[in-house]
Amino acid sequence: MDRAENYHGIDDEMLFSPETQEGNQGRRDVWRVLAVDDDKDFQNSLNFALRDAVILDKPIEVVNVYSMAEACKVLSVDHDFAVAFIDVMMETEDAGLRLMNAVRDILGLSETRFILLTGQPGIAPAKFVMQDFDLTDYCLKSDLASRGIVNILTGAIRNYHQLKTISAAHRGLHLIIESSNRLQAMKTLPDLASATLDELAKLINVPCEGLVCASKTTDIGLTNGSVFEPITIGASGKYKSYVNKGLSELPDGYIQSLIEKSLREKHSVETENSQVLFFAQSTSQAEFAVYVATGRHLEDTEKELLHVFAANASKGFGNVALVSKLDRVAYEDDLLGISNRSALLREMFRIRTCSKADFFNLVMIDIDGFSVLNNLFGSTFGNFVLQAVSDRLHKVFQRPAVVARIQSDLFAVVGFKEIVNLAAAKDAFNEKFIIEQTSHNLSACFTEVSLDNKSRDAADLLRAAESALRRAKLHGPGSCSFHDSKLDQEAVNRFRIMQGFSDAFSQNEFELHFQPQLNMATGALMGVEALIRWNNRNGSVSPDYFIPIAEQSVYIHELGRFVACKTCEFIQQLDAKGYTDITVSINYSVRQFEHSNVISALHEQCALAGISPSRICVEVTETAIMTSHNRVSTLLEQHRKAGGSVSIDDFGTGMSSLEYLFELPVDQLKIDQVFVTKLTADDKSVALSNMIIELSKRLGISVIAEGVETKEQADWLVKHGCELGQGWLYSKALPPEALIDWLAQR
Repeated sequence: MDRAENYHGIDDEMLFSPETQEGNQGRRDVWRVLAVDDDKDFQNSLNFALRDAVILDKPIEVVNVYSMAEACKVLSVDHDFAVAFIDVMMETEDAGLRLMNAVRDILGLSETRFILLTGQPGIAPAKFVMQDFDLTDYCLKSDLASRGIVNILTGAIRNYHQLKTISAAHRGLHLIIESSNRLQAMKTLPDLASATLDELAKLINVPCEGLVCASKTTDIGLTNGSVFEPITIGASGKYKSYVNKGLSELPDGYIQSLIEKSLREKHSVETENSQVLFFAQSTSQAEFAVYVATGRHLEDTEKELLHVFAANASKGFGNVALVSKLDRVAYEDDLLGISNRSALLREMFRIRTCSKADFFNLVMIDIDGFSVLNNLFGSTFGNFVLQAVSDRLHKVFQRPAVVARIQSDLFAVVGFKEIVNLAAAKDAFNEKFIIEQTSHNLSACFTEVSLDNKSRDAADLLRAAESALRRAKLHGPGSCSFHDSKLDQEAVNRFRIMQGFSDAFSQNEFELHFQPQLNMATGALMGVEALIRWNNRNGSVSPDYFIPIAEQSVYIHELGRFVACKTCEFIQQLDAKGYTDITVSINYSVRQFEHSNVISALHEQCALAGISPSRICVEVTETAIMTSHNRVSTLLEQHRKAGGSVSIDDFGTGMSSLEYLFELPVDQLKIDQVFVTKLTADDKSVALSNMIIELSKRLGISVIAEGVETKEQADWLVKHGCELGQGWLYSKALPPEALIDWLAQR
């Protein structure tokens, strides 16, 4: 075991009081020495020996304590000791050793030098103590006179001073690195000037009292342009009220003369109580003088640190002009000189980080017919239009509201709701616009979004506003709309469904269910309808939801191929069980008929499965037929010639022309569930159902009702001539195996 480990235990008598600010301020005019010894006679002798001593140009101040516990209490609140004389034996035989360990390990005082004293050499052998503890010296009290107490103390103080110098340099360099990073983040001269004063005060540990003056400026972003006398661009403490004032207005003539001297002679100036740092124009794009009230003479180490700090900080002043220019490029519309999209996003982000974001609105404005104006009268006239609109918006929405051009003829305004709202935006277009000395009427579409939506970032809110504006434009010129978060969520859900289609096919998440179609009078099975189902890891997705989304993409064609393939496989299963006379209905979307080979692809699938097209009934909606009448009719006729049948789904819900209906290659009309559900309660549904039944009779085709759920509905349909039906009254849609079991039970 290491001998030092014997002294690492710290008991209750080794308790430290909380630190105080006062105890760490330090005294620079004396070397302070702590004497820890329970022998009062020795303490008196030590005080006498050091009474008139001067070491490295400073006198000695001795603080006497008489126990380990008392020393702990003093060191807890006062760290400013260069050297500590510590007796080994006090309350216990190892009290001095335990005190040193506690001071190093708990308080972290690594600079104070320890001189261990003992009157009995055998208590703590010098060889091991010097190896195991951070000591400067270990002396017998009886040897102090012969060795010379002042000589021993001089070596310890010199060691302490070197450590303090190195520590101060390390700390200062660390602060300079940190301050350089902070100064680089400053974008304006006032911000940079204030930050420079703060960092200087931290670096040399003085109160933040000072000011920054600029002279002979070029393009550095000052609001008053070029200045011919030094102007205060930043200040702190009692000088704060002099920001943006000329140096001549400073009431302290002495400080004024120091700054003028620094700027005139182009170098830094040092006094007993202050420091003026000079930043040359070659690095700063201007000349700057930074005055700091130090209140004392700076040490050599601090002066060196200030030199390094000035070299780093001067680059920050030089970067302001570049940052200002880049800021204009990044955040200013190059045509109109107003805020652009990036500036708007920045302002929205700033607002939404404060606690009162719900008091603000975003209003977006899109000029109606701008592209037509541009095409008719040229881009120059179009630019005049944009400038006129910008001027009007700035007149209506004054600062602190921010007006920005997002793109082309799209403007946006952010500000308090009392000022920035749809009513104010519409009023901005009530008066005529004067463009090239001619008055013009302009209109626009508008939308409004509150910035209180905490679940979105600024870019999301901007996209939401653009989406709402597109909905407004669908209603024509001059329209407006409010942002509806439900519509946005719907768009997100639709996007997720669209993204999920690809994985759904590869993961075999789609499957077909089949719903029986019966003769409601006799109960005989006449056919089944194939209905697609989607079950993913989050549960089932309703066909009413995902099929319309698929119809807006190329995935509808892949769904169609999947349904055709699985239908043919199911017919093979039916044939294997002896059900060779059952027809299967397949639903086709109008998008599928965009491909002229859609029916031939179905027939190829039938051929591969070894079944006849006569086993398949193609169902199309009334709307689909009317959308592309000639194309759809030709393809349906192709299926009928191959032996298949055709059914019109959801008949009566569209706006069909009876003339077209008589020309269609149709074998069956289908009464929509909307009408069937209301047969016993709604006269309109009764009349339409009657009409469809009578129409099918005149056309010589069959009619089938879907969504039959009650016996009353079935009885009404049979009574009025509709014998075929499907619905939950008979069976829900079943998986292939379950449907075959259902057939077997019948």
